Amino acid sequence: MEWLLLLFFLPFVLTIMFFNWLEEKFFSFRDREKLGEGELLLDEKRYIEAQQFFSEKLKYFPKSSKAYFLRGKSQFQLENYYSALFDFEQSISFDNTIAESYVWKGKTLYKLEEYDKAFLEFDKADWYYRSENAVTLRWRGMARYSIGQIDNAINDFKRAVDLGDEDSDFILRTKFDYIKNQ
Repeated sequence: MEWLLLLFFLPFVLTIMFFNWLEEKFFSFRDREKLGEGELLLDEKRYIEAQQFFSEKLKYFPKSSKAYFLRGKSQFQLENYYSALFDFEQSISFDNTIAESYVWKGKTLYKLEEYDKAFLEFDKADWYYRSENAVTLRWRGMARYSIGQIDNAINDFKRAVDLGDEDSDFILRTKFDYIKNQ
């Protein structure tokens, strides 16, 4: 009887092992995308070249969450907000565990003056960061302020200040003039 169970489960176990091995090989293949050159372009503020670089990489790696994310950042800096929004959504669709993607998507929605949707994205990012990221808390506070949740916005700013965010401290000291000028 034990042999029968073993013979039944052995193909199942071997199949699981094979797919784990295959997934491991896939991730090492994905690491070879070599997006570092494009990240340098972003750091050097050469956004048009970075956008072109990531677009080219996406031809060869169309399911690369990181390439979509980085192209979205370059689109955002070029003020192509709708293109950036598309790229961030694509990035999230391929890997929904990267909190920074939610932050940048929220920033894009904020720039498009869709404050309620931006708040939701910042809230998702805050969940992934476990309320330990001051930038996320500041942006969520700005979105909350824009949709009229003043008390909750103040709480977000205070938590961001506790984490060392000077911009949130400035916002609180100037009674939200910083947000009004955005």
